[in-house]
Amino acid sequence: MSPFVYLAALVVVATALGVVWQRSQGRVRQATGEAAEFAASGAQVTLLQFSTEVCAPCTATRRVLADIADRSAGIAHVDLDITDRGDLATRFNVLQTPTTLILDANGAVRSRIGGAVRRDVITRELDRLLETA
Repeated sequence: MSPFVYLAALVVVATALGVVWQRSQGRVRQATGEAAEFAASGAQVTLLQFSTEVCAPCTATRRVLADIADRSAGIAHVDLDITDRGDLATRFNVLQTPTTLILDANGAVRSRIGGAVRRDVITRELDRLLETA
């Protein structure tokens, strides 16, 4: 086969993988687990963000989550820099930053979002969680 056929196949596969990866970013996945020590005292919901020092999307995510928490009663935002905390990355299976965990009042992990968050996605998920609470 011609090298151009291999190159074309490589481009198609890389494009497909890129589309799959992009669609997974910022999506809410239901999750379970425990992170009680990071739940904000008195909050119905804690938005637990895992960041690193060199992470541009983390800054945008931090702004969105902090703004939502500031404007909403019962919602808190906690930002953890895991640069020197590999134990936390392993414990919570953080494979990318930012990663956001949504904790209920007891500190149970209810949802997980990998990648930069979108305000509308977070708002819908908070509405869903607060309705069931």
